Amino acid sequence: MTDIALLASRYAGRPLLMTAEAAEQLAHRIRTIDARAFERPGRISALLRRVGLSNGGKADVGLERRTPFAMHDDDVEPTIPMEEQLAYSPRWLGDVEDTGFCWSLKDGVALICCDTVLVERGDEFCGQVWHGYDTLLLAMREAMADARVRGIFLVLDTPGGVAGSGLPELAAYMRSAREAAGGKPIWVYARMACSAGYWILASGDHAIAGQFAYVGSCGAVVGHENHSAALNKAGIEITTIEFPEGALKTEGGRWKALSDAGRAAWQADINELGQTFFADLEAGRPQLTNEKLMALRADAFMAQHADPERSGLALGLVDAIATEEEAFAQLVAHVSAPADETKPAAASGARAATAAKEAVMAQPTRKPAAAAQVAQAQKAFSLAKANLAKAKANAAADVTNDEDEDADAADPAKSDTDEADDEQDDPESESDEDDKEDKPSDAVAIASSAEAKAHPAMATAAIASGQTLAQFKASVGAMANGRTGRLDAAMANARRLKPDATKSASGMSASIAARIEKNRGAKASA
Repeated sequence: MTDIALLASRYAGRPLLMTAEAAEQLAHRIRTIDARAFERPGRISALLRRVGLSNGGKADVGLERRTPFAMHDDDVEPTIPMEEQLAYSPRWLGDVEDTGFCWSLKDGVALICCDTVLVERGDEFCGQVWHGYDTLLLAMREAMADARVRGIFLVLDTPGGVAGSGLPELAAYMRSAREAAGGKPIWVYARMACSAGYWILASGDHAIAGQFAYVGSCGAVVGHENHSAALNKAGIEITTIEFPEGALKTEGGRWKALSDAGRAAWQADINELGQTFFADLEAGRPQLTNEKLMALRADAFMAQHADPERSGLALGLVDAIATEEEAFAQLVAHVSAPADETKPAAASGARAATAAKEAVMAQPTRKPAAAAQVAQAQKAFSLAKANLAKAKANAAADVTNDEDEDADAADPAKSDTDEADDEQDDPESESDEDDKEDKPSDAVAIASSAEAKAHPAMATAAIASGQTLAQFKASVGAMANGRTGRLDAAMANARRLKPDATKSASGMSASIAARIEKNRGAKASA
């Protein structure tokens, strides 16, 4: 069982977008390998039949029965994911920077290669990996979405493939995502790009081919085999009962010739497929009009030929002739060239318009961002100053209280005398002394007030909000009178809230308090 037989078993009897010579060679190779491959067996059945185990393991007539055997684990080669096998990395490229789904990254360019017959769904069978329209589309989408990719280099070496779903979708996506539509450049290099392969090539921005590459074969074909004479000679007669009577249910069967109605139906299908093909080619390469494509008569052409009527370059099927390495280097230079900020890009009006729109929209958004940052910094600076003032006031109050408590503990009589003297002091003299000192800031005044010691949480909030000492005292008084806010009332019974008095001292205050208690205990024992 070979890969060619697999292709035939899956797609026999379906229209092919392939060169006529390739289709003929394909049919002969299939017939040589397995005469029954056109019966459309499943892949497993085809494989079993190839080794003589079809029909439930019974040997077929003319085939030697073979016995399957189990392989040792050492004989099994490690499985490599299909997307890694399809990641293209030619020798001249050197080490790649990264790989994605069926593509490799080098110098900002994603390389994709299709060097097999094209099928609907990419697959791996019997050691051969096939690119499908689905895998090519997924690779394109992933590369386009990758920010590191600035361009796509697609290499085609295919005679064509089957007419199936996914091909028009792939071509439409390439046209919508290419540089001409405002996206990233898609350059296609052709070693051979015929039929379905050329359908894909025409959807890129730039088509380059090797000197001896073949391009074109813009058309479709479907084949029919009439074995009725051979069956009659062998004395075999096949009868079909169809509903409705006289229908075309079995049209195309190998045991009879095509009827006029069947041939007309097949021709109508091929015409529809061909017109869709031509419409996509003209959408991708406007120079290829329907009249020019019809004049080519689905022929394949050498990319460069001395006869202009046989030259793909002269006929407008490709844009340039170069080696693959040269074409890749040109694309790298194209995507690496610095953009001219004073002039829009000539390659794509849509892309230039988008870039200009982005430049205009980007300018006014910088000022509001800068202003917001300045305002936020100013607010943070003000809050930091208030917190610093509060910290200084708290530190001064703690030191004063600690000293007073130490003095009181050492000489209780002196403490009582001082308190009596304080009560006898003249208030007017104290007022005169206060007037001589600089008036403290609101933050310091709030932090050092008696109300702040009783209500530290309110004091912190007042300092952060920039309240004056009078406003803070009024707030404390309002709370003492029972006029609490809705938030205070709602959170009064919250489990996580605790009285400020229950907070334990820490740091320097804790050590001073412990020392005072120790001194008091020592005096009591004495």
